[in-house]
Amino acid sequence: MRCVLLILLSFSALLSRAGTEIADTCLYPKADSAKTTAGLWSLQVSGNVSHMFHAGPYNKQILHSYGTSFYDARLKWQSLGLDSQPYDKALGRPSLQVGLLCADYSRVQVYREQTPYRSRIGRIWTLFGGLQLDFLRRRRFSMGVDLQHGVGYCEHPFDENTNTDNEVIGSPLSIYVGGGLYAKYRLSSQLSLSLGADFKHFSNGTLDRPNIGANTLGATLALHCQLNRPSAAESASAATSRPTGSGNGHDDGGASTMPFSGFYVEVVAGLGMKALNDHFARYHTKDNPLYGFFTTMVAPMYRWHLLHATGVGIDYSYADYVYKLRDYDEMNHLDGYDHSPHIMGVTLRHEVFYRHFSVNVGVGAYVKKQTGHTGKTNDSRIYQNVGLRYTPPFARHRLFVGYNVKAHYFSRVDCVQLLVGCRIG
Repeated sequence: MRCVLLILLSFSALLSRAGTEIADTCLYPKADSAKTTAGLWSLQVSGNVSHMFHAGPYNKQILHSYGTSFYDARLKWQSLGLDSQPYDKALGRPSLQVGLLCADYSRVQVYREQTPYRSRIGRIWTLFGGLQLDFLRRRRFSMGVDLQHGVGYCEHPFDENTNTDNEVIGSPLSIYVGGGLYAKYRLSSQLSLSLGADFKHFSNGTLDRPNIGANTLGATLALHCQLNRPSAAESASAATSRPTGSGNGHDDGGASTMPFSGFYVEVVAGLGMKALNDHFARYHTKDNPLYGFFTTMVAPMYRWHLLHATGVGIDYSYADYVYKLRDYDEMNHLDGYDHSPHIMGVTLRHEVFYRHFSVNVGVGAYVKKQTGHTGKTNDSRIYQNVGLRYTPPFARHRLFVGYNVKAHYFSRVDCVQLLVGCRIG
């Protein structure tokens, strides 16, 4: 989770170079629904060799080898039209992608000395989407970032009877996040080759237990094959565009086509969900109750660029699962800890927009949090939020749905939140 947040923050910094200063507050644009005349389709096949790394001494007890490999095929589309979306122009026309990933953990040895058999992870089959964005282009050579997000199916998740030491992947379905940097060289008009470094993460986001998660870092070799040819006018338009906005003094960074700018207030409500590690630690079972709780957030925000908004949020959750934590503290004779369902914090937030999607990140501090022994010893006073949002076309960029992942220490997931919200002002 720590690397996931750092990747998103780094990506946000790259995006901040797109365009120049925005103009004053503007009306909802007609250009937002403009059609893209054409695009460039391509196919990418990749192979990756990685090292799986552990976090903490507990993981060392069960992980004894770390070699992994990944194989994927993905279909990509890049806008090249002369009347492209302003978001594509501001970002230098990124490539949108969808693909299938095979994550092979069969060489990873997972066992405890006292267990009479060897546990395993096997393969995780993953459907993902994402984007690739060049931040440097020089004739045949380019460099960029690759971001992926999806859902994976594990062949051999944790099972207390047949796979008891696999606490890495605790459930059949896992959340997948990947990101990295690549350098690409165009071999011909249709073929390119790239070499990159990639981080990949699988976990169930505390929607089940156990939830150690699988984190890997390694090298990726990829072959890119262009499937169609753009027209001469589109090729000229693409050649003159810069990867992160024009920067020529004549482009307003998309301000003239912004759906809204200036100050607004964001109001969000949703359902938080988590399984308790206290239950798994006591019973070591795959049958872990999932607890839901109410969560809300109010944040004054400032949209200072087509791609960016920044603000401060007040977070509140009514987490009645805390009463279950109190029961576990009593079972374990852990006295002297406070328990309250009211959890409140203040966050510094940033949101990056692309068409009808946005990625939001935040770092906050608890004003009130009393969740017993677990909260006192395992959680920090500082927390982090990373989330993805979608605004339907009919909502005119005001209403949105999405989800957040909340974490502590930039690595330990606390809960997943399903959200619905609106932007007012």
